[in-house]
Amino acid sequence: MDLFVTNLNHEFYSIYRNKHDETFEDLAAPSGIAVATQLMSGWGLKFFDYDNDGNLDLMIANGHPDDLIEKLRPNVYFREPLLLFRNDGKRLQNISAQSGPIFARPLAARGLAMGDFNNDGALDVLISNNNDAPILLRNEVGAQNHWLGVKLVGTRSNIDAIGAVVSYQSGEMKRKHLKVGGGSYLSCHDPRILLGLGQHTKIDWLEIKWPKPSAAVERFTDLPIDRYVTIVEGQGKWK
Repeated sequence: MDLFVTNLNHEFYSIYRNKHDETFEDLAAPSGIAVATQLMSGWGLKFFDYDNDGNLDLMIANGHPDDLIEKLRPNVYFREPLLLFRNDGKRLQNISAQSGPIFARPLAARGLAMGDFNNDGALDVLISNNNDAPILLRNEVGAQNHWLGVKLVGTRSNIDAIGAVVSYQSGEMKRKHLKVGGGSYLSCHDPRILLGLGQHTKIDWLEIKWPKPSAAVERFTDLPIDRYVTIVEGQGKWK
């Protein structure tokens, strides 16, 4: 697992790549994260595949904690815009300006929760704001690609299957996801896993390595696409 850390203004946000040797490398500068976040203060965030192309993108809710900061620091604001970075397979591109008028609206944003509230296979976003109404953003991009949603139910392992590793292959695309719990700042995300397939019309296989104490491995080759399924540990089937 890699790490992402938000900071206060003039401190940059950090994206740490796991080097598999018990160390991390900060890629904030080469990824463009540092330049985009230099004057911002971040709160809730989430890596998610907003366009279902198989690559994890990033969304961040921002807003300074001090409502008097504008009197103290030049070019630093209490209300700040949301940020959306698209993963093109090589780097994270800041596409906030092309992603709708909400991204040009300054907010005192705090919590950020992801969930497919209308079950159309595209992850939507709920933003909480200081002393203001929450904002629900409906995703209108994810439906352009194929997807599979998976709800995992543990039996020998924990019931939410936290710690399970879900791998899948669709054509030349091969991806792996770790099922995590909780969410971001004062937020909890939809527990279902959404797997983006791009333009592929079939999943060749999906493999689940259940968490301990089970650690069992199950593989499925007959899964549908563009719908949600439930997989219960040990049953060897989906529904």
